[in-house]
Amino acid sequence: MITLIVCSYDGYSDCWNPFFTQLRKYFPESKNFDIILSTTTKSYQFEGLNIKTLTHGANAPWGQRLKNSLKEAKYDVVLPISEDYFLRSKVNFKWFSHLVNLMYANKEIDHIRLLRYRVSWKAESSNFKYLEKIKGITKHRFLLIPGLWKKNILDKYLKNYENVFMSEKISGYRSWIRKDGFYSITEKYVEKNGQLYDTWNSGYIFKGKWVPWGIEFLNKENLNIDYTLRGILVNEEMKKTRIASKMAIFKNPLSSFRSFSSVFILLIKSLFIKV
Repeated sequence: MITLIVCSYDGYSDCWNPFFTQLRKYFPESKNFDIILSTTTKSYQFEGLNIKTLTHGANAPWGQRLKNSLKEAKYDVVLPISEDYFLRSKVNFKWFSHLVNLMYANKEIDHIRLLRYRVSWKAESSNFKYLEKIKGITKHRFLLIPGLWKKNILDKYLKNYENVFMSEKISGYRSWIRKDGFYSITEKYVEKNGQLYDTWNSGYIFKGKWVPWGIEFLNKENLNIDYTLRGILVNEEMKKTRIASKMAIFKNPLSSFRSFSSVFILLIKSLFIKV
C-alpha cells in the first residue's frame, strides 16, 4: 500500500516512543505498513509495528537521508513525516485508502496534502471529491507537512546537500517550474469530517524545545515524556526562533548557492524540454 518514512535523527530519539505510541493508537492500520525510521546511527523497534531502522551515518545531511530512504521504500506511494508530528485523533482509514488508490490510478496526482491549517495557498476545484488542485504558482506550494507523495516525484525535488528548511523553501520554486500535480484535501472535508491526519501543523517541537501549547495534550495522552531533556519553549523565545528558522536556509552559504543555482538551471532546462 504505502511506505511510511519517519524522518528523524538520533538527537530526536526521545520522540520515537511518543510518535509510534500515537501512531499505533490512532492509526492501528499502520501495523500493515512498510515503515522506515530514517536516522543517523541508532537502531529502534516498537512492538506491533513493522519498523526498519535505516541509518545513514552521523554526518549525513537531511536531504541525503530522505533520498536514501526513498530508495529503500517498498511502495511507490510514500508518507514522509517528521518524528514530532504526533497524531491526536483517529485517522479515517477508509478515506486514507481511497486517496492512496487515487494516486495509484491517476497519473496526474503526484502529491496529496493531508492537513489543512492557517497557511494558505491558491487552489482550484478538481474532478476528485474533497480534493482541490494547488495552482502552479502560489506561495506554500511545496510543504513538508503530512502528505502522500509518489516517491519518484518527491525524489526529484530533493538535493543531498539541503537541510529541511532550505529544501522546503527552494523546492517551492522548483514546483513552480515543474508544475507536478499537487492536491490537498479541501476545507469542506475538514469541516465535515475533521482533519484526516490530525497533528499540530509544525510538530510538537520547535527549534529543539517542546512547544508550550502542546503540553496539556501530551500529558493527557500519558506519554511519559521527560520535558527536562530538551526543555519547554517560552513565549519570549518565539520571535527569536522564528527568525533563526528562516535564517537556517542560509546556514551553509555553499549549499545555498548550489540550491538557488539548481533552480536557475531547472528554469533554463524547462525552456527546451519537459522537466
